[in-house]
Amino acid sequence: MKKGFVLPVFLTALGLSQAIAQSTVLIGNTTVEIDIVYTGLDIPWEITYAPDDHLWIIERKGLVSRIDPVAKTKTPVLDITGQVYQQSESGLLGMALHPDFPTVPDVFLVYTFGSSGNIFERLVRYSYNGSTLGSPQVLIDSIAGNSTHDGSRLAFLPDKTLLMSTGDAQNTSLPQNMSSLNGKVLRLAAGGTAPGDNPFPGSYVYTLGHRNMQGLVVANGRVYASEHGASSDDEIQILEAGRNYGWPDVQGYCDQPSETTFCNDHNVVEPIRAWTPTIAPSGMDYYSNPEFPEFDNSLLLAVLKDKKLAVLHLNPAGDQILSEDQYFVNQFGRLRDVCVGPQKEIYLATNGPLSSNTEPNTHSIIVLKPPFVNSLEETSGKAPLRLYPNPFTGRIYLEDPANSAPDRLQVKDMQGRVCADVKVLQASSGIDLQQLAPGVYIMHLYRGGQELSVQKIVRR
Repeated sequence: MKKGFVLPVFLTALGLSQAIAQSTVLIGNTTVEIDIVYTGLDIPWEITYAPDDHLWIIERKGLVSRIDPVAKTKTPVLDITGQVYQQSESGLLGMALHPDFPTVPDVFLVYTFGSSGNIFERLVRYSYNGSTLGSPQVLIDSIAGNSTHDGSRLAFLPDKTLLMSTGDAQNTSLPQNMSSLNGKVLRLAAGGTAPGDNPFPGSYVYTLGHRNMQGLVVANGRVYASEHGASSDDEIQILEAGRNYGWPDVQGYCDQPSETTFCNDHNVVEPIRAWTPTIAPSGMDYYSNPEFPEFDNSLLLAVLKDKKLAVLHLNPAGDQILSEDQYFVNQFGRLRDVCVGPQKEIYLATNGPLSSNTEPNTHSIIVLKPPFVNSLEETSGKAPLRLYPNPFTGRIYLEDPANSAPDRLQVKDMQGRVCADVKVLQASSGIDLQQLAPGVYIMHLYRGGQELSVQKIVRR
């Protein structure tokens, strides 16, 4: 477990629901509240926070529900358990709400159907009438399926076209076959047609060469994906239209002679992160919150096999993973998906201790609530002082239009402990606070012993 992370001892001794209700954890220098939003679910596969202030969730057996995260109540909106083929990793696997939801009340679902040995996958658009999902319209039908390796994640691009990932359905001949929709990421208009600017004219195919993608998020002007490898090389990828991602000819990086040749000949993109041994990466979301610097500007990755939340720290451009931290290792069991709410709270969907689902109808949605404010403006004070940049990395500067000239500052952490007490000689030269650990602090500015201003600051 990551150094600086403190979890209550009783969490592993009692049942999950009883143990973490209204508890806190310390992550680095940040205190995070933790609670269970809802429990008793059966393999929640995807969760998303919607503009109607509810969590929309799908359970793999074929249920779609809305969960009120405040009242902690669940309201089913669709039951297609009679239509969904659900065995092993197949079932109801993907969901996306239209970017203009609820003004445009469209909800998109992906599920497998058929029977053992004759499994297929389809994409369906539903309409939400305020209480239930209805008026289904099949947009793509009869993609080859299997009991495993079906994908599928959905995500909207900024232009409101929809991305859909598909698995290889345990047939390694399909990802490089342009006549098949398997082992691809597809792009389509919300009405179901292939956009005219797709990289392969007349085709849904956006990227190819995929094995079994379980995470898809659009952020920083990029599309990030998490994908399961075989016996090696689970991957995080950045998707680029028309590019090849190598499977089955390339596993992970282009670092073997045969792989190098294939990569050069087939326009292959290498992953930005690969794991061997494999960890089984699943759902993913992007996180930005300067008041929680331990997670700020990171990809949050739900992990199944290693039963943890991985925090993948990005560079400022968002095209490299600089480092990785791990949290909640073996605490909540398998984590299937993660999403971020409007107050930068983080929701996790648990899937039990084993892939065989030995404990059905016991899975939970957990919420982590770190500090968050919409603005880092002055919290109180008699003088119009401004500190910048805020968040800062080591040195912070003072803008003092009223020339109130503070002569001393004191920095306290969120527990009220004094972390720095500095005599201000010349504000324009900046104040060196490199000794502070990343986190949220309160700065008190004084002149002649009189408090001028109290401000919240964030050290990255």
